[in-house]
Amino acid sequence: MADTVSRQAGTLHLASLSTRLAELRTQVRRRHGFVDRIALALHDPDSGRLTTLIDPDHAKLQSLGAGYPVADLRALAALADDGKTHLLDAPAIGAVDHEASRLWAGYRSSLAHPVTVDDKLLGLLLFDSRTPDVFDTRTVEDLGIYAHLLATIVSQELTSVQMMVGGLRLARNLAHLRDIETGAHLDRMSHYARLIAREIAGPNGFDNDFVEHVFLFAPLHDVGKVGIPDCILLKPGKLSDGERRIMDGHVALGVDMVDRMIRDFGLGRLPQLALLRNIVAHHHEYLDGSGYPNGLGAASIPLEARIVAAADVLDALCCTRSYKKAWPMRDALAEVSRMSGTRLDPQCVDALLRCRDEVEAIHDHFELPAERHP
Repeated sequence: MADTVSRQAGTLHLASLSTRLAELRTQVRRRHGFVDRIALALHDPDSGRLTTLIDPDHAKLQSLGAGYPVADLRALAALADDGKTHLLDAPAIGAVDHEASRLWAGYRSSLAHPVTVDDKLLGLLLFDSRTPDVFDTRTVEDLGIYAHLLATIVSQELTSVQMMVGGLRLARNLAHLRDIETGAHLDRMSHYARLIAREIAGPNGFDNDFVEHVFLFAPLHDVGKVGIPDCILLKPGKLSDGERRIMDGHVALGVDMVDRMIRDFGLGRLPQLALLRNIVAHHHEYLDGSGYPNGLGAASIPLEARIVAAADVLDALCCTRSYKKAWPMRDALAEVSRMSGTRLDPQCVDALLRCRDEVEAIHDHFELPAERHP
């Protein structure tokens, strides 16, 4: 799961970096109109491969498949070694005897500048032109200044995202540690949430990035429970009114944790993190206004929170808790269906019912022995 978190969280910086690249290209073209593209090829220091291309002309990250080993790219070997800006003219680009030459499809000359943190290569800034032999010495020096400044900004962005990934991992692990009774609940419900999001994203005007971010953030829905005392969180039987108020306070605690993480990592400009906050803040709200903490109803509840609510309720019914036995899946689905239109979003419930085989496969894959039924 850690690799999945890293891959998904790595998309969070796309909008910010794309914007910065586009702004730089506008400035550069005022002086050097022949620069047709400024892009960033992300490098994975562990595998030594270029894995992803960020190009402001494209709305999404462009995957480079299995990745391109920098060590195999003769035209880039010196750049990776000395950390300086290097000119890649048409012959040099053509000499890249590797599938990575696709990075420069349609371009005849290029400058490449490394982005490093602690001597680790995190990416290559590419200044590309469709015109051959346009980067003379003076131009290289001029663009080298832009490249150095942008590389500093990009390295800060990537470092912040790496910190965010670490924070997400820590929060997930804490949630697992404080969710002892539910076993694989967080894994199951996050997969249910992705299934629901996949089914209803399109009709609601969302793309696959929305689906994957729901999957990434869903396990953090109850992260505020790390601040609830064990005597309440793990209490067998019914909670008193006072204990219930404390338990319900996990939502506010979770929102505060998310806000602190976003603030401390300097990631407030990333719009995707609003989705995380919505999930944490609103996943206990119900359509009929009977939920908490704010008694929101219907369209006032963000779609991502409605998705997580349906996934959470379904798996909570199927979990063994200190105060109840796990329900069989057929009974849990029947109860979720009964709640459709009152507490739970009908389109979310319909997605679960429509994909029942997948729901049961997810349940079986993450099922614990104590949760099995004959």
